[in-house]
Amino acid sequence: MPVSVSVLEFVKRVREKDRGIGGEKLWLMYRNEFGTSSAAVGRDCFCAILSKYRLTVRKRFRAPRTTDSSHYLPQYPDLTRTLLADHPNQLWVSDITYITIWLPDDSYVFCYLSLVTDAYTKEIIGYCVGILWGAVTLWKHWKWLSDALAG
Repeated sequence: MPVSVSVLEFVKRVREKDRGIGGEKLWLMYRNEFGTSSAAVGRDCFCAILSKYRLTVRKRFRAPRTTDSSHYLPQYPDLTRTLLADHPNQLWVSDITYITIWLPDDSYVFCYLSLVTDAYTKEIIGYCVGILWGAVTLWKHWKWLSDALAG
């Protein structure tokens, strides 16, 4: 029996019990069962077989929920909509968004990115990245901007 067939049969047998088990755990289970016998393949060959036959499990990626416009809080008008900046530092625009930071172990965390942009030059005046959104992040951000204006 070809080696790839034995790997495929092993994966099929394991996935009947647990459909979501990933390649790394499968490899460890395969190595425990077959050890260094002639039927065993190396880790890279094992992963290549999984990829070739599309047996890898896709990582679940949870997208953050960023906007909820149906809240009870007051909504203020956009006072800058009709303002046309004709020189630098006349109008700064700020926005906050989520970004995904991938870690070395292939996991991820969501961070907040706050940017302040000059509306005339389109230049980023300041930014702040933080895991928690709150007073500390805001304070660092606006402290930096006020220092930049003063100096």
